[in-house]
Amino acid sequence: MVKLSSWKRSFRISSTAFSAQQSKNTDKILASLKLQDDSKEEAVETTIVESPGESKQQPVKQEAQPADVKTKDATPEKGAKEGESNTETMIQALRTKLGLHDVCNEDAELTSLDEGGATSEEETEYKPDLLQHEKMVLEDLSGGLAFLTFSRFAVVDESTHILIKVRACTFSPEDAKKCSGIGLTKAMLPYVPGQFVIGTIEDVGSDVPTFFKVGDRVIGMVDGGGCSRFLSADVDNFVKAPSNLGNSTALALMQDWMPAYRALHMAKQSTKRANLFGMNLLITDSMSAAGQAVIALASEEGANIYCCAEKTYHDYLKSLSSRITCLESNPEKWLPALEEQMDVVIDNTCSDGYVSSCEALGAKGVLISLPYVSFDDNRLFGLFDMSSFQRKIDSTKAKYTMCQTVTVDTKEEFEIGNEDENTAEKRLNFVRDFQYLAVMHDKGIIQPKISEKVSLQEVSSYPDKFKSGAVGTSGGTVVCFPWKKEGDVASP
Repeated sequence: MVKLSSWKRSFRISSTAFSAQQSKNTDKILASLKLQDDSKEEAVETTIVESPGESKQQPVKQEAQPADVKTKDATPEKGAKEGESNTETMIQALRTKLGLHDVCNEDAELTSLDEGGATSEEETEYKPDLLQHEKMVLEDLSGGLAFLTFSRFAVVDESTHILIKVRACTFSPEDAKKCSGIGLTKAMLPYVPGQFVIGTIEDVGSDVPTFFKVGDRVIGMVDGGGCSRFLSADVDNFVKAPSNLGNSTALALMQDWMPAYRALHMAKQSTKRANLFGMNLLITDSMSAAGQAVIALASEEGANIYCCAEKTYHDYLKSLSSRITCLESNPEKWLPALEEQMDVVIDNTCSDGYVSSCEALGAKGVLISLPYVSFDDNRLFGLFDMSSFQRKIDSTKAKYTMCQTVTVDTKEEFEIGNEDENTAEKRLNFVRDFQYLAVMHDKGIIQPKISEKVSLQEVSSYPDKFKSGAVGTSGGTVVCFPWKKEGDVASP
């Protein structure tokens, strides 16, 4: 008999053919089970009597039994119900063996996706469309995202992978740039956006540690692939998600709040301060999601916050905290007043190679470099992304050659298996800080902002929305729910 796992990997069948085959197989099983049940009932009611000259089935009259003695003949209805129950049990076991156990009421399952931790699933009748694997794919650098739907058995691709049923994922400005063909090569295609993912484990590879089990809720970072219903990824890319966080909140904390928290942590460590009280802190892009996270966290510690942003956003920023002073985005406008006055500068734009940020630092100040995450399209001849290339050069310069400077990249801190010998310690620190943010949210101290909630079908329009500025300027996190249908997700 061919093993089920190899059968899954060898065939991909359409939903119509699969449904027909499933119905055919089920009919055969039901017929077989019915024959077995009929033979059992016949054995109870008759006895085979063999004589020397012939062999016939003759009914044998059974003696009456006391009323208090219970037999199968005395309760035929109960026997029939037990037979039906056994049949249903065997069919359900077959469906589970075939991988069809994930049949649920989709609406009931998804109503609590954004509310809390694990979700309760109500099993209903088998619906082939619920097994359809859907994802958004960029297959051509000049084409745009394509929405693909196909029926298949989702499987673990490698022995160190876990198969995740994606509950939610982020769609960031970086995703939007890649989906517009910026920063991608043909060798990287097909590309599926979504780098921060949360979901439940459906299956595990043979080399996955026993710490991870089927049904665990996990969160992590990948190079892409989150905008799909199922994802097979290396187990090292994930950690268990805090049970007290909803899916949207957990993603926002990991993508946008962790860089902010780590930046402030490194600032206090570099200046040898226990807190930020009374310190002058400058943020070069205050309207980004990470910038607003810095404002919230620094305000809690009593820092004097100087925010760079367009004038149209100044009133909004001032409403976030009474400790905020708003400045224009152009460094030439604010540098004369702030030169050598800042204790901490968090530069998440690198607009001039950190020149203005360094000049704003005091003698004992520290510059924290964060990755630039906004959408811009400055391709040379429409092909080469000059701005991203220049920022990579400046970031490398800040990391290795500049004094009073610390670079913070949470993706590098989260990664395991690179050349850094302290990767295990960095991952431990990352998880600890992430759990601390979860506690702060649970106590109501911080509240991540979700700017958009979208279905998988709606993702294709978001690269253009980021490019035009319709999305991404409010500083919130865009979250995609792959199991929601178009129009079912209400944005805040």
